[in-house]
Amino acid sequence: MAGLVMRTVGCAVLAARVGCLWFGAHGSCDARPLERIVVREGRFVEAGSGTPFVPLGVNYYRIGKEPGRQSHAALCQGSYDAAFVERMMAAVAHEGWNTVRVFHSHQVGPDGLVEAPEGGEISGSYLANVLHFLRSARAHGVRVIFTWDTWLPDAKVWAARPLPTPWEAVFDARPQARQGVNAFRLAVEPVRKRAASGVALVRAIRAADPSLLPVVLAWEIENEVRFAADHEPFVTRRPDYTFAGAAFDLSTDAGAQALMDAAIEAWASACADAIHEADSAALVSASVFTFAAVGRHGPGALSRDKTTDDRIPAAPRALLRSRLDFIDIHLYANRGPIDRLEEDVAATLASVEFADVRREARQYGKPILAGEVGVSVGAMRRPPDWQTIHHDVGEALFGRLAAVVREQGFAGALIWHYGNPDSQADEQFPAVSLHPGYGARLQAAWR
Repeated sequence: MAGLVMRTVGCAVLAARVGCLWFGAHGSCDARPLERIVVREGRFVEAGSGTPFVPLGVNYYRIGKEPGRQSHAALCQGSYDAAFVERMMAAVAHEGWNTVRVFHSHQVGPDGLVEAPEGGEISGSYLANVLHFLRSARAHGVRVIFTWDTWLPDAKVWAARPLPTPWEAVFDARPQARQGVNAFRLAVEPVRKRAASGVALVRAIRAADPSLLPVVLAWEIENEVRFAADHEPFVTRRPDYTFAGAAFDLSTDAGAQALMDAAIEAWASACADAIHEADSAALVSASVFTFAAVGRHGPGALSRDKTTDDRIPAAPRALLRSRLDFIDIHLYANRGPIDRLEEDVAATLASVEFADVRREARQYGKPILAGEVGVSVGAMRRPPDWQTIHHDVGEALFGRLAAVVREQGFAGALIWHYGNPDSQADEQFPAVSLHPGYGARLQAAWR
């Protein structure tokens, strides 16, 4: 079946190229400009017509293979596969989807986001791939969500670029000892880098081809925003910790959560304001996994959590209070019987206070996206042969998960994942390019 899909897609790509104006070294064809997608009254709509827009589609990622650079590299010169991207965009449109979410790199060097630590401009080869990705998407009427992983590029110019008023004075002047990833939310230089990376890309795209900016559905400033329980200030848990001129008693779970919420609201707002200054029509978001996904009870329960996973997700309610335009919550079905799927998802959503999140999102007029929805092959193995992956079980499980996501009021959903040139049939999360039945289940849930 996958072969039939790819042959159909190959024909679609060939047909799409006929009569197109070709751009750049990659040869992606031009198409009529897409309307901006905006948020109105809690919904995604086309800016001009007001037509509702439901983001449905896939995630695309690729990990670099060079030792020491094994991180997100989908758009890096050494990993970018223009032909695969063109086939993917044609397939996405063919299946009736409209959105692809892709990860930016944090690497510095000839193959990275920026060429040198002293530079503040996007690498020329990297930008060429970004432009090709956007043009390929536009050729098929597809929008793109750009996201970043936790880590930040070591770009000294970005670290010195001031944040918009009043955020520059909110964060600590320098990271405190042993804060690790927590400093990314608490200290000013990491926040500057996060904001500046989005601004630099907006400006680079505008300078090269401003008609491509409406193809960007959103700038997701970070994938699965988190704190680390095994780093300061959540190890010592001082009763007199200060942030942004306010005191927090970290010896209590309520005080620790209050600090995380204050830092996340300020961090997200500072980054959103910076990107909005560069492009006032841009949508800015951030994503989280659930507390249950890492064995935690929920916000404000740090001392009650009994888990070996040090990650603490940002609370969605804090992100909603920020200046982000919408938020993104990731949901997976990783294990357990099919007949408990709805119960398991309900417990997972309860861990992020989803009833309150959904109510407050409506008050703020902000949609909630399920930017990663997937099922692990661990849920597809059955006795006595624990080696066989039963994709009929997986597809049924994913179909029920997709249906629950829609029933819970999410504004759209993106499958994890489409696949890439390195994908194998037995990966932990099935690639929809190799197993198209999962995509059909998403379509059925949202039809």
